[in-house]
Amino acid sequence: MNYITALIVCKVSGTPIKFGELRNLRKNKKELEPFLRAIIQLHKGNVTYDRKNLTDYYLNKGNIENVSHGLVIAKVGGKILSLQEAIEKDKIGIDFIKQFEKNKT
Repeated sequence: MNYITALIVCKVSGTPIKFGELRNLRKNKKELEPFLRAIIQLHKGNVTYDRKNLTDYYLNKGNIENVSHGLVIAKVGGKILSLQEAIEKDKIGIDFIKQFEKNKT
């Protein structure tokens, strides 16, 4: 995905993003798509989070899509889960979607 496409996707979804964020990701050889999926999901889920910490986690090989799933699932379920707690759970290998589905049954 190129910068223009990424900016359009964010504009259409209503998710704020700065060109510098995209450049920083590319400069660090990171794909834009996982980052965009995560921030769009968080925006649509009306989740408050620290964008810098989320970006730093992604730049350090973190699974930000899993983290965003966890934050949205927690919010929808009326639970409190901080970004740092979601990151820690991701680091130990918790898959939030699998955990949610397991707890649902």
